[in-house]
Amino acid sequence: MSSGIHVQLELRGVADCPAASLSEEVTLDSVTVDRHGSAEATNVVGEVTVDHDGDAPTIDDAEAVFEDGSQSVYRYAHEQDCPCSRVPEQGCPVRDVRTDGGRLCLTFVAPDLDTLRAIVTDLQSCCADVTVQRLVRSGATDGDQSLLVADRNAFTDRQYEVLKTAHQMGYFDSPKEANSRTVAEELGVSVSTFVEHLSVAQTKLFDQLISS
Repeated sequence: MSSGIHVQLELRGVADCPAASLSEEVTLDSVTVDRHGSAEATNVVGEVTVDHDGDAPTIDDAEAVFEDGSQSVYRYAHEQDCPCSRVPEQGCPVRDVRTDGGRLCLTFVAPDLDTLRAIVTDLQSCCADVTVQRLVRSGATDGDQSLLVADRNAFTDRQYEVLKTAHQMGYFDSPKEANSRTVAEELGVSVSTFVEHLSVAQTKLFDQLISS
């Protein structure tokens, strides 16, 4: 049986993604991404469908390729640093793209957790925030507890920031790469405030893991 993982990521503060930028200007009905737009091209090509009343909008850096009066289709090329290009470079074609107000949601299948970690780490270099929305392991059943996902909405923004920063700085590593004072200084808070936020965040995380 295959060991692939069906992944859905939400990306915010996305750099160099035409689809995410377009979604801040117009309402996109759909987004399609193709690894090869033509026989000669090897870059990632995307198409967006825009609903509109009256004349089709003019969109910079995108070519109108179809119009039927109420919808227009625009084609564009993704930059190398665009998440829609970076994920396929890890050997995982993007299966679905959704974007709204600059927020980008990508769906793909990773062959294993190591590849997923590599993709998330890579995307963190071009996005302000990368959140795992959904993970489903191949062949998983309702009773399969080998892959657990935490509910991001259970944490306040501050609690999540504290937990994420502590993890990234190696606070939970053995041996520790950062102590409480170092992480607190990075966050710009006192040690007692850091410990308080971290304690609450850890409790919420453990509650989810134990009850799953």
